[in-house]
Amino acid sequence: MSNSQFIGQLKQNNIQINNLKDQFYRTEAHMSAHENRLSEKVDDFMEKQNFDLKMHTMNTENPHHVTKEQVGLSNVINEEQATKEDFNIHLNDKENPHSVTKSQVGLSKVDNVQQAAKTDFDAHLEDKDNPHGVTKAQIGLSAVTNDVQAKKADFDKHTSDTSNPHNVTALQIGLGNVENIQQAAKSDFDNHLDDTNVHISKSDREKWDAAQLSKITKDNGSVLINVSQGVDFQSVAIGQRKTFTFYTAETGINTPPVPTRGMYLYSSSTYGEATAFGNDGSLWRKSLSSGVWSDWVNYETEQGSIKRLAAHSDNTDIHVTKGDKDKWNSPWNATWNNVSLINGAQQYPNLPFQFSVANNRLELRGSFGSLPAAGTVVAKFAYKTSALYDVGAQVVGSYGTARFAYTPDGELRFDGMSVSNSSARVSFNASIPLW
Repeated sequence: MSNSQFIGQLKQNNIQINNLKDQFYRTEAHMSAHENRLSEKVDDFMEKQNFDLKMHTMNTENPHHVTKEQVGLSNVINEEQATKEDFNIHLNDKENPHSVTKSQVGLSKVDNVQQAAKTDFDAHLEDKDNPHGVTKAQIGLSAVTNDVQAKKADFDKHTSDTSNPHNVTALQIGLGNVENIQQAAKSDFDNHLDDTNVHISKSDREKWDAAQLSKITKDNGSVLINVSQGVDFQSVAIGQRKTFTFYTAETGINTPPVPTRGMYLYSSSTYGEATAFGNDGSLWRKSLSSGVWSDWVNYETEQGSIKRLAAHSDNTDIHVTKGDKDKWNSPWNATWNNVSLINGAQQYPNLPFQFSVANNRLELRGSFGSLPAAGTVVAKFAYKTSALYDVGAQVVGSYGTARFAYTPDGELRFDGMSVSNSSARVSFNASIPLW
């Protein structure tokens, strides 16, 4: 095969390889899109199933057609029953509420007349003044037996006895299935039926059925989900399959670096948005797009910007101070400043005590008008040294010397002096290294 043929074959192979790559990428994209659509359809199906189940469980219209036999009430008829109060009134009614006749109680042949006592009846039978020999049959009492009968007072007392002297049972009066419990009066029952404060209407039920069914907070209003230490925020957000409020600890997985409280807005299993507010005033956002999570992004607030700027401005490790500038400036640019004396030390008017900083040295000159007791700090400076530095000063107007010490904290301490004339003044001309 010639060189040109080899090159031509190589180009053709490359074209075929590129075509195969293109087909592979398109197939991969098609499968990914199909997977997303399938996932969304599954989500929609699950939501519908959950909604149908909730509607069924909330249906109070006897969807399973339960019968009274199944709940143990087969003997109860669907009729209005008397209240206990009405039943007691009926029992106490002595006016023959049922219109009982003498025939029904076996006294059909007894006239409604008062009967004589047995003693009177016996006396009457023995009455010799009955020449006609009247018999029971002749006076309409042929059916009356010659037995002792109760007195009318006893009979009246018996008929007035409302304590159930015959031990009548509920079964005997046709109430064998009625339990001995107090029942509401019909007026009370009707009032209950008409109470719209405790009953709901069809429009109420339809309105509540159409309301939001998914909680985004707990019942007390606090955040719904707690993403604590070791819990993955991304897994929680996808697993909820709804919008919800949350708290994240800084020790959680895929959470902001500070404790936050926020809300996740759910669109589908592959799309969502999270916004969180940090305890330090920071604002964070995280997105789920096409199944891919972004990092948490911190949106700086005005307060946070001011705080960060202040922290930067106060960072003396990266900024220089006036003292630094004074130390680094050359002697030719040095300026002299009066020292603010403390603890009773006084300036000498004609030659005030002054300082200057140059070439990383503190220069002192001038005189004291008066000094406090030995061991007293007479001035404080912003310039520090690495160790205590002893300073000797001249005494003008007498023989002797004065002793001072410059401490690592920037304090100039008067340690005393030895002079022959107490009115002599102390004159400074010292240079103290600041390292």
